[in-house]
Amino acid sequence: MTAIFPMMPANYVTASQDYAVTVNDQEVFVYPTAVGSYAVLSAEGEQHVRVTTKFAFHSVQIRPLHLSIEPIVEGRSVSFELSQPCKVVLEFDGDLLHPLFLLINPPETEKPDPEDHHVHYFAAGRVHEVGQLVLRSGETVYIEEGAVVRGTIFSERSNHVSISGRGILDASGWRLGAKGGLNPPSRDSADEVSQPVIQFINCHRVLIEGITVVDGPSWHVVPTASTNVRIRDLNIITENGTGDGVDVVGCKNVDITNCFIRSKDDCIALKAVDYHHPDGCRNVEHIRVRDCVLWNAQWGNAIEIGYETQCDEIHDVVVQNCDILHCEFEGYQSGGVFTIHNGDRAIIHNVLYEDIRVEDAQEKLIDQKILRSKYSHDEERGQIRNIRYRNISVLSGAFPVSIIQGYDSEHMVNGVTIDNLTVHGDVIKSAIGARMVVELARQVHFRAR
Repeated sequence: MTAIFPMMPANYVTASQDYAVTVNDQEVFVYPTAVGSYAVLSAEGEQHVRVTTKFAFHSVQIRPLHLSIEPIVEGRSVSFELSQPCKVVLEFDGDLLHPLFLLINPPETEKPDPEDHHVHYFAAGRVHEVGQLVLRSGETVYIEEGAVVRGTIFSERSNHVSISGRGILDASGWRLGAKGGLNPPSRDSADEVSQPVIQFINCHRVLIEGITVVDGPSWHVVPTASTNVRIRDLNIITENGTGDGVDVVGCKNVDITNCFIRSKDDCIALKAVDYHHPDGCRNVEHIRVRDCVLWNAQWGNAIEIGYETQCDEIHDVVVQNCDILHCEFEGYQSGGVFTIHNGDRAIIHNVLYEDIRVEDAQEKLIDQKILRSKYSHDEERGQIRNIRYRNISVLSGAFPVSIIQGYDSEHMVNGVTIDNLTVHGDVIKSAIGARMVVELARQVHFRAR
């Protein structure tokens, strides 16, 4: 068993005032945020974890639940064993405002050469202020474990570009000024707009791997009009009310694997248009989301297609083997775990959600609609066809309601298969049993095993 314990930047922040963490009896630095504390490290094999709190508690729950991690509580300390790299959340006395995120990635297999002139190498033990870093074809941003980079990363019309490492990209307090420069936020300036933390526009062969992104002012990771994008082992933690995790905008061939996202808006969203960049008005196709752990807080959705669907097709989307820790209450609006909001002309079809565990859905489980919304631009309404849900389990929390709704007789939802849906261990065999409203829809079928 091995673990890598990064060198902490001396000039960054004080440690969390809530938690202390050791892994295999070695101290791990714990960072504070507005939505909890987090520790990041690389490890493989069995790991013994001990968490000591600065407060008294009665109970602790470790998510994802399917890992069946059994904690041992001794006073204000919790200890448990991990058999492999994973992303887990500790919640004490049901408090969702001050959890501990323990984010363990597999160790890196190789590092770039710091002397390579194609590499922007940010070394451990320092905070690096970069403003907006522009990445060009063939270049790599490497954030070493134990480094913190403050700013944003942007690339346009580039090939073979990457962001990797095990360090932290901290975008707290950065906005794009009216003249294109990055500045700390000014709440009373009407000339500033929010800038994505990482954005690739019209790029080919993109890799984002291993880093932790925190506290951006807006959307966090936004591939736009790009092809062959791989996002893996990424962590995102944010409290911003418009702080989507990953927004796939007008892209083809995108793979999102083994990521942890705690966001206050959509965790993962697929869209067809970015209003600031016309190249974003493209079809969305061949998208894979696998082995991710998601927490959608208060606004938005866990896994969203929409609202911006101003294209011809969004299709061939597969979401597999994910854990939804929380999908928090939005206020009886359009929030949900699995949401398709077709607000424009697109035909959304051939979408599969499979082997997904839902631990707490305070809004809807499924919210699938053809509609006109404030985000709509097309006059023509679209279609939703051939949507499959297979092996979806609601493990705990409330029994969430669902809605499947078309727009009119010419724009109906057509073909939804729900195969082996279980809620609190019970197999659901009908729309009534699922607490689901179905309107202007054809061929909605439940199958029970």
